[in-house]
Amino acid sequence: MALLNFIAHRIQRLEPNNAATIYLRDACWITEGKIEECFRELKVSVIKRFTKDYGRFSDDLGSHPLSSWIKDFTEEKMGFESFSKKAMAHFKVEIDKNETLIDGFLFFAHEQLESDELIHLFFVQHNTAQFIDGNLDINETFYLETSSINLAAKINISDWQSGDIHRCANLLTLLRWRGEKEITEAFTHLIGFADKIDLGAETDVFLDTVSDYTKSLPEAEAFQTKKYVVDYCLEQNKAGKPVVIAELATQLKDKPRTSAINAETNAETNAGADLPDFAKFVAEQKSTYKPELIPDKSKLNQFVRISGRDQKLSMSFSSSCLGDTIVYDPVTDSLTISNIPSGLKARLAKHLKGN
Repeated sequence: MALLNFIAHRIQRLEPNNAATIYLRDACWITEGKIEECFRELKVSVIKRFTKDYGRFSDDLGSHPLSSWIKDFTEEKMGFESFSKKAMAHFKVEIDKNETLIDGFLFFAHEQLESDELIHLFFVQHNTAQFIDGNLDINETFYLETSSINLAAKINISDWQSGDIHRCANLLTLLRWRGEKEITEAFTHLIGFADKIDLGAETDVFLDTVSDYTKSLPEAEAFQTKKYVVDYCLEQNKAGKPVVIAELATQLKDKPRTSAINAETNAETNAGADLPDFAKFVAEQKSTYKPELIPDKSKLNQFVRISGRDQKLSMSFSSSCLGDTIVYDPVTDSLTISNIPSGLKARLAKHLKGN
């Protein structure tokens, strides 16, 4: 991680009938220990939030000029400080369209990774706390809530400049503030967020392709391959990274493979080369092949687990159990379970004994 620029400005409105006031910082902070740690905390806080939207910039530059300012910044026609001040002034314009109360800081960060250049925006609130000073007097201080970010955006400049229609389609990542509709709308208008991607639908198509890919494999190996795909996708999600089909294909090709004969003994054979290339398979199956995607976490979990609940019953089990230790009879609408987990068996025995 290389934090190139980092700055924050404050916006405040304590009375609903007043216009918002902004307080602007003149220069970016020098990127040293505590500054880099602050940025890291903000970034990690956003990564941990699962419910995010993905899209692109609006084409209406008159109403949403942020992308044009970013373009000027990347072309070195404008400094990062000037870019952040213009964005802050536009945020005030959007906030002044409503009467919501607001008091917080908008952080702007410019980051250069090995493969991506990014701009981050974080809306950060602050709280007050009491402390005892050197004279043993009680005083009050502010502290930033860097570990609990509700509103943020990430702009992938590398995707934007690539010209690739698939990469450009999700160059924006938006974290919405649930419960603060007016502030979120003002922030969304500032970003110029457009064309929200239906992650659920895209994930369904991806998982259907994975199912087709594993149809020719023995049952045990098909399940292990599906689980490997899900685990890989969840790791990418945890790291805040998209799933790149080519990278996943390499992982599948290199992973140890369990043969049907050795499945019962858990012996592994390095037969990964026998698997068809996953990237090629996906490209052949989908007319609109996308080289990367951001899968929906809940659908990933459901892919290898079957679960359901009502007011009286909650159940979840690996899909590999169905037809083996768990048998479903659709005629009687019943499940027959064998090889009950020891912990559950002990609780059942204790409950029966108590009654």
